[in-house]
Amino acid sequence: MIYIMLLTAGAAMAVLYKFSPTQKTFMIICALLIAVFGASAFVRVQQIQREQITRAQLEDLQERQKIFGEWYAAYQKDIDRLDRNWQSYHNILDGLKATDAQSFNAEATYLRLRDLEQESVDEQVKIYMLTAPPKLDAENRALVEAVISKTQRYVDAQTQTISKSATAAYPPVELDTLRLRLRDIMIRESPEGLFTAQEISAIRSALAD
Repeated sequence: MIYIMLLTAGAAMAVLYKFSPTQKTFMIICALLIAVFGASAFVRVQQIQREQITRAQLEDLQERQKIFGEWYAAYQKDIDRLDRNWQSYHNILDGLKATDAQSFNAEATYLRLRDLEQESVDEQVKIYMLTAPPKLDAENRALVEAVISKTQRYVDAQTQTISKSATAAYPPVELDTLRLRLRDIMIRESPEGLFTAQEISAIRSALAD
């Protein structure tokens, strides 16, 4: 584009030189052309630079969106497993409420809780291996680290609740006694809700710019 403008300006000057009535007139017109051409070239260069910056910013944003999206998808799978473990725990407790003393099987209940405890420990290990994506910008990485910290506290409490419940169910144990023990453990040890919506929303908002 600039080369075309140069050629056009050169041709225009040649024509003006031939038909200008005086050399002074020619110089004035040349000065005006140079000023116009210089201004146009400057504007064009600035426009190209802005386009390059905008393109680079867009590519960077898209890369950060991809990085967080992949991390969050994997994280969500971990949360789904935590939810399933907690639901299984409550299913065991609900089953005890609906069981009568004659059909109660202490050993079976104990084994179910021990199996669930191992699943919870396995998930606890995975949660403690979570890290914020290193290629994410510092501000959003700090938010991800806050999410991880909350999740670690949650899985600690969940695993401890299940583990203590399994220990309390060690046979021999009477049904009513076990119910009281597990209710007490639920009151004292159950994790608070895992609230990460604020951090996740902040990250998504920042990456939507």
